[in-house]
This record gives sequence, C-alpha cells and structure tokens, in this order.
Amino acid sequence: MRKINFAAFGFILLFILNYLDAQEFYCVKDAFLKKQESFSKIQHDYDVKFYDITLNWYNVLKNSNRNYNGKVKITAKVDTPQTLTRIYLNCGLSVDSVIQNNSKLNFSWSSDILTINLDRTYFKNETFELEIYFRRTRTDNLGFYYYPKGTQTLENLAYTMSQPSDARYWFPCYDFPNDKADSVRLTIIVPKGYVATGNGLLTSKMIYGDSVIFTWFEPKPIASYLIAVTASIYSQFNQYYTSKYPPYETFEIQHYQWQSDSVRSVYVARNIGIMLDCFETYYGKYPFVKYGHSFVSPFAYGGMEHQTISTLHRAWLVSDAQSGIAHELAHMWWGDMVTCATWKDIWLNEGFATFSEDLYREYTQGKDAYFSSMNAKANYYHNYNPGYAIYNPQYIFNAAITYYKAALVLNMLRYVLGDSLFFLTLKNYREQFIYSTAVTEDFKNVVNQTTNEDYSYFFNQWIYQPNHPIYIYNWNKTQLGDQWTLNFYIKQNQPHYDVYKMPIELRITFTNGDTTIKFLNYQREQVISFTFSSQPTNVIVDPKNYILKQITRDISLEVPDSRILNSFHLYQNYPNPFNSQTTIRFKVPHKSYVIIKLYDIIGNEIRTLFNNECERGEHAFQFDPQNLTSGAYFYRIFADNYISTKKMVIVK
Repeated sequence: MRKINFAAFGFILLFILNYLDAQEFYCVKDAFLKKQESFSKIQHDYDVKFYDITLNWYNVLKNSNRNYNGKVKITAKVDTPQTLTRIYLNCGLSVDSVIQNNSKLNFSWSSDILTINLDRTYFKNETFELEIYFRRTRTDNLGFYYYPKGTQTLENLAYTMSQPSDARYWFPCYDFPNDKADSVRLTIIVPKGYVATGNGLLTSKMIYGDSVIFTWFEPKPIASYLIAVTASIYSQFNQYYTSKYPPYETFEIQHYQWQSDSVRSVYVARNIGIMLDCFETYYGKYPFVKYGHSFVSPFAYGGMEHQTISTLHRAWLVSDAQSGIAHELAHMWWGDMVTCATWKDIWLNEGFATFSEDLYREYTQGKDAYFSSMNAKANYYHNYNPGYAIYNPQYIFNAAITYYKAALVLNMLRYVLGDSLFFLTLKNYREQFIYSTAVTEDFKNVVNQTTNEDYSYFFNQWIYQPNHPIYIYNWNKTQLGDQWTLNFYIKQNQPHYDVYKMPIELRITFTNGDTTIKFLNYQREQVISFTFSSQPTNVIVDPKNYILKQITRDISLEVPDSRILNSFHLYQNYPNPFNSQTTIRFKVPHKSYVIIKLYDIIGNEIRTLFNNECERGEHAFQFDPQNLTSGAYFYRIFADNYISTKKMVIVK
C-alpha cells in the first residue's frame, strides 16, 4: 500500500479549503427511482483501474454546511478496439476543472453525463489518468446524506449511500456495477473528534490543526455503488476472526457506533464469529481484508453491504437484528466479491444474501428453523407477489421478488441438485467470477457445467417467468390380493406457463408408518401409480414445501386408472421463445393419425411439421425454424376430431 506523507496531506487540505470558483455544471434528479427502466448506461470505452477520492467534510460536520469540495483521480485503461479521444462519466455535481498531465481539459455536462476531452488520442490498452475537482452544491439527499444532532441522530452525521446509481451524486465516476475499479483510496477531512470510516484498511490518520484526515485503502476490486464513507463522533470496538483456510489469517471486525450505544453494540455483535464460521464453511474463505459496521440514523434501509464496512440502521441495535446482520455479511461473498453485472441481475446479490439468512439459521438452529423461515418467505411472496419475473424486475428492490422469491428459488435449486452439487456449484461460481461481475446466464452456465446437465428449463420457469405453478391433485387406492395400488393424479392449472418441470415428493402414510417417494412432474397432467404391501391412508404432497406453489386437493377430480390420460393434448413448445430449435410434444389416447401444421400470424399455412400415425402415448419432435424470420407463429394439431392451437415465438 502507498502511504501519503504529512506534507502531501497538508497540501490537499489547503487546496480544497481554498477552492477556486468556476463554471458550474449541475443537474437535478427529481426522485430516487428504482424502476429498472431508469438505469440508462453511458458510452463506456475504458476500464477503471483506480479511484483516488478526496472529500472535505470539515464544514459539513462543523458548521452544518451540506455542501463540500472534493477531488477524484481516475486511472483507467482504454478498453475499445477504436481510438479514444473522450470519455463519459456519471456526474450530478458542480465540476470546476479537469486536469490531465498538468493541463486543464475541456469538458461539458448534460443530463448527469460529464463529457471529458482527453489531452490526446489513446489506443487500446493504453492507461490514462486525470483529476476532477468538484463541489457538491445540492440540497437533496441523493448519494450524500447529512443530519445534524437531534433525537434520532445522537451526533452530527454524514454518510454516503449509492445503490443503485447514486454514487454520481457524491463523486464523478462510472456509476454502473459492471466495471469494478481494481482498488480505491478514500481521503476524508473531518473536524477533530470525528471519525471517518471507509472501505478497506485505515492507512493513515493525520491531525492538521482542527482537522483530522483519514485515509482508507481497499485493495480489492470494487463497484462504485459499494464505495462508502461515514463520519460522526463515534466510539469503536473491534473483534477478530481467524479464517479456517490457510494461511489462517486473522482480520479485524470494526464496529462504529455512538457512545451511548457502545454496550448494546457489543451484545448485538456477539454472533458475527459464528456467522463467519457458517459462511466460510459453505462459501469459502472470507474474501476481504477486514469487516465492520457503521451505525447511522436516519437511514432509508435496514442495512447496506458496503464492501468491508456495512452501513446499518441504528434500529438494528435496538431490535437485535441478527438476520439482517447475517444478510449484510453474506453480501461480502454474494454482491461484493461476485457482483451482479447489471441491475437486471440484482437477484444474484439479494436472493443469495436472503438465502444465506436461512442457511445461518440452519447452521445454528437446525433444519426445522430453516424450513420455517423459508415458509414464512413463501407466505410473504404469495401475499405480495406483484406478478413479474425475478430477472429484469420492474422494481429492483421489491421484497417479494428480488429477496424472497429469489431466495426460495435457490432453496428449490438446492432441492433439485442435492446439497453436494448445490454447494459445489456455488464454489465453482465463486471461483469463476471472484472479484468480478456476473449475469444470470453466467450462473446458469456454472450450474450446467457443474452438474453436466442442462438446467435451462429451471431458469426459464423460475427466473425468466413470473409467478408460480398452480397444482390440483387427487388420489385413490385399489386392492388386489394383499397388494395395494396408489394412483396419484396431478394437474397444473397456471395460465401463464405450460409446464413447470419439478421433482415432487409424496409422503405416503400407512397404519404402521410412512414413506416418502419422489417423482418428476414434467407434464401438464400426470398419473403415477405405486404398489405397496400395506394400505395407504393419506398422501401429503411436497411435505417440506420445497416448491413455491399453490396446491389444492379436489376430491371430485377423477383419477385415471392408467398412466396415460384418456384424452388428446397438445403441449406448449419448449423453449419458447426460441432461436435455433424447440420441442413440440403431444399426447394421443389411442392409435391415431396426427397432423401438425404451422401458420403465420395472419393465418396463412406455412408448412406441415408432422404427418404420421402414432401409437397411444406421448410423442415429441424437434422443430428447426430454417428460413423463417423472427416473430409470432401458430402450430395446430389435427387428430380424430381433436383440434388445438398453440403460439410460438421465434427470436433470431
């Protein structure tokens, strides 16, 4: 790590305190929007290597002046095959000057975008460095928050909170998660008596007159929204944790809270070592140089997983929010070490951390506590489901979708794969994307690589589709001699998706005990039969409630005696939409001649897809849309007097 000497600190302080006024580039954001469509990216032809940020919060905390001066030095590498003559940054601040190689650069601002003309033409893989001198002259709480001492705020308090895209309102940067800076340095100037917390390790604390200058350095890659500073008159206590992985390093866990909360903070932090034991057991070595908490109030959230130093609401001290503390700690692996590359993939952060809350419950309280909490999440989802998919959600922080349904999907993936393959998948996901970013397809590919199977269907039905399956079932039993046959009939009734493919457990009760049987439900309607030497008395479907679903037994529902239902049926093609190939399935109750034809959107017949005599049972064939353009089409089955039509969508 580089250290800054006393003279350098003095120069920085004097320069910022005597800032030159210049032309103001300023923008207003009307509201803190979290709708997906609000995050429009800027042109990005560079890879950020280093942010060196200096913030002068002296007057903010000393005189309750919400405005402050700052500087950011950005080091970046050209990441385009074309030449680079200008760069674009997100910026909602007043910019006074941009310096490169001791010369002022021309720049302009429009709609939160700072355009900087570089000093020359740069080529691919060349590195450039520039300094931006800025002022925050805003009066809103966007990115930067200040609260004077009061009933909720026990000392003057300033902090940053950037997720999803508010870092631009406290320092100019590339404000999207797909480009992590390789490292960041934070230099914060505060009045004497104050503490400024930051990411990584404290490399220097210098007193300069009535000011204190804190410098923090985070050596690991970090997204702009995970960079954070908090400053107040804090007390501090430290814990220490020794990793269970070689070389068995010990790191600090730093807690910053107001003096009157000190005893309570020690109590609330009592389980952090156990949480680290849990997550190191399941997820691997803790990935950073330290961990810690800065407690604040007011705060719009419960907690925020700023890399190595989570910001927590003071209310969590009062309520002893152990699940919340576990959630933010789990983010150090899922969200900070491996970060979602786009906000469309936010479930890779929040779903994983929410799942981790219950993994910690299982680790400390057993499997029953795990299932109980998962069931509570399922109940919340059913009560508040807004009806959109996990991937690319309309609102990225919807609790029912981004947090609870996403956690339940991971629980289902664990159920489908089994513990061994599931946790091996997480290990492989970590190793492939450590200190980097990932999208949903990346995680799906890791699942497929780890299992050597194609689980695209699982992601299609649970991540890319909204809602959940709706099951109706019934069962009966028959006796032949000393043998009993149980016939179980299940039907999927959801309107939005043809078939959810899931293994389903049945707990079958007898007079002398019970047994659990698992079968794969892959049809819209399905009958399975089992033979026992004892009389079945009851059937419980999915007894541990692994599957996120609605399910009812309809005792009036006729249970067929055979495994083949006595009717024709045309299934929805899968996958749909599709690009290169899709599967079309149908069912016939007896030997029949079957024709399936393809039509365009206005009803013109295009071609015959299938024309053959079929035996009783289920049949399937592959359809390759050669020479067809993208768009919607219909396919129709003709068999005896049965006609049915389904819609398919080709995307090329």
